[in-house]
Amino acid sequence: MSRGLRQFGWFALIWALSVGALTVVSLLIRALLQ
Repeated sequence: MSRGLRQFGWFALIWALSVGALTVVSLLIRALLQ
């Protein structure tokens, strides 16, 4: 496994986690505002 591919994997993982967290937060805020 090359170093660049490993760094890309970490970047993709962190990006997916951040997008998931933003989705959960937006859903919670929307539920609280209703």
